Amino acid sequence: MKNKIIFLAPLLLSAFSFPGAPLLAGELPAAYYQVQTRSVSVETRRSAAAAVPARPAYMRAPDKIGLALGIANAGLAAWKVFSKGAPSGEASSAYASAIPPEMFNDWSSVADWAGPNEHIYSYTVTNLMGMDVIKVKYAISFYHGGTEKEAGKTSGRYIANFTVRPLSIDVKWGWHFDLDVIMSDPMNIGTVPRPVAMMQADLKWHVYTMLSPKGEVGFWTYSLDGNGNFTDSTSKDLARTKELPAPAIYGQAPPLAWN
Repeated sequence: MKNKIIFLAPLLLSAFSFPGAPLLAGELPAAYYQVQTRSVSVETRRSAAAAVPARPAYMRAPDKIGLALGIANAGLAAWKVFSKGAPSGEASSAYASAIPPEMFNDWSSVADWAGPNEHIYSYTVTNLMGMDVIKVKYAISFYHGGTEKEAGKTSGRYIANFTVRPLSIDVKWGWHFDLDVIMSDPMNIGTVPRPVAMMQADLKWHVYTMLSPKGEVGFWTYSLDGNGNFTDSTSKDLARTKELPAPAIYGQAPPLAWN
């Protein structure tokens, strides 16, 4: 069987080298449509340098903006990054911010921005034939630390221009990949006089094939705050799961003593 797989792979690769390959789904072995491994890697680029991000513009109706002790997300609540195996046009202008609404009206009153902090993720799906059938790269970036200039006012730490943008995607014939961003309303994890904005982004991924349109759906969850902290909750949860001890297995029920 091993020799057979090695023989088929070059033929398949040559067939996928041009669009509209003359193949039918049933002509490929079942192993081609089955996932063997998934891998995720990340490259982090942090910047503490002073910055002046572009002034965000309201993109949500006022009644749709969530407030957390005066902090609002005036950006989008959701957008597409990849759709049907291609970059989405929505991602080029989509962002989220966690800032008091009055700061939008006087952007010059905001000081001490830093960034952007950037996290570049690579995601690869390999099938049972050893072929990388999905290779995706996307970047998460945001500015942080912005605060009120005027002395005596509330002194907070806010977030501006959080984005998730597509960098590259390579999807083999018969496979599909979607990625959507879903933003939570902002929270204040500081105090009333010293607010610190926090946001959570859930990235919903969908991997499917022409033989299995439902495929698999999952989420990657990230949180960030006005101090520049960034947490990949999905990776932390996986690490915790691996650390859990295996359940004890008994050949028979342990004896009980009755008094």
